[in-house]
Amino acid sequence: MKDNILTKLFINFSIVIFSIITVIFMIKNYFLLSLLTFLIVLFISKKENIKHFPIILFITSILIRLVVILLGKFPQGADFWLMMNAAQRINLNDFSWSNTLYFQTWAYQTGFVLYEALLFKLFKTEFALKVVNIILSSLTVLFIYNTSKKITNEKTARVVSLLYMLLPIELILNVVLNNHIVSALITYIGIIFLIKKDKTIKDYIISSILISIGNILRPEGIIVVFSLIVFEILYLKKDKVLDIGKKLFIFLFIYLMIGSISSFVIQKTNINSQGLSNNNPTWKFVLGFNHDTCGYYSGDDEKYIEELDKEKEIVKERIFSNPSDTAKLFVCKIDHFWLLSDSNTKSETFKEQSYSFFGKEISYEQIEEVALKYNSQIYLLTLLMCFIGIIFNNKKLKEDNTIFFLIMIITTFFVYLLIEIRPRYTYFIHISIFILSSYGYDYILNKIKGVRHDKKS
Repeated sequence: MKDNILTKLFINFSIVIFSIITVIFMIKNYFLLSLLTFLIVLFISKKENIKHFPIILFITSILIRLVVILLGKFPQGADFWLMMNAAQRINLNDFSWSNTLYFQTWAYQTGFVLYEALLFKLFKTEFALKVVNIILSSLTVLFIYNTSKKITNEKTARVVSLLYMLLPIELILNVVLNNHIVSALITYIGIIFLIKKDKTIKDYIISSILISIGNILRPEGIIVVFSLIVFEILYLKKDKVLDIGKKLFIFLFIYLMIGSISSFVIQKTNINSQGLSNNNPTWKFVLGFNHDTCGYYSGDDEKYIEELDKEKEIVKERIFSNPSDTAKLFVCKIDHFWLLSDSNTKSETFKEQSYSFFGKEISYEQIEEVALKYNSQIYLLTLLMCFIGIIFNNKKLKEDNTIFFLIMIITTFFVYLLIEIRPRYTYFIHISIFILSSYGYDYILNKIKGVRHDKKS
């Protein structure tokens, strides 16, 4: 009897010790915050009827992003400042910015500059443009909800969209006047027309217009175009070869025509003598194969910008001089780009930022540390759900035509092995990852539901 009491006491004491260790671990790594998020999201998703949920989701997303841009009063970064400044000068009838090295070399940025100039004309202030961004990014949250709902169900769509709405890396992007948000939204709306079950020529035409506009604002259209070609090949039937060929031709013709005409007009109206061209396509590869920076931007590489032949030599040298180093570089880039192991947002400007909460000063770096770990826990689980969804729903992916998103993920994977990476470059493909993760979340939630049902019966 005495031995039993002592044994129980020892076991209970051990449970307490392990519980303390677990709680401390969860606190130190901010798991409690993530766990609380998941519990709240699951609670909301299980509610049978939430009236006007899409509207609530949209408004909540706007409010959260509004708080972020009010707290994150950081100056615009290098590229974004240049584009914002150029946009403001257009409204003063000053086009001298287009003669600078930056806009002569990467003239394709002119498309977004004109878009910003229009917004400045309408809304005047930098803050107003940020508000436009948060509306557009909230529409993206709504897009993920609606698309996920169509391929799974209401409850799973709530889980996916709510988690995406709270993902810190997407929230932080609203602080800067970037070209990712508007371009991605327009492009993904265009993609919806391509994954319809019974597409007509009209769908291809609408899609090509939207995706071409998205590409003018940010040149990521090549990923979509390549994915479309692979997608059509996967579904190709012998009796449909001519039909699909005709539709693809129409899509590509309109897509390229819009880009070419826009470039021609910009050139001929003296907005930018280079139109929308990219006069240094090798630059992204120079940065992408920089072993010292893991494929991130390097100021040391700027000396090669005006020496295209030298750039090509540098790329070849970095690729072939030591294959094992190149392999390590790829691993590093996968870790940083796909696993988001580092936000790479640190700068002297950010370090000076601090916030006062209940009389206590909290630095930007402390907030960033919490946000990074919180971000990783939500994102990595979603990435896992995406993987599970692909494994256990591969037939449904083809039935729903959502294999298109998977093709884009694979295409993006290989593209960013070769070119420069930055955390914000993940914005476009995260939309696909979250949509596909709905299959995984749905699978796991159904398994949990099945286990509970078996226990009750």
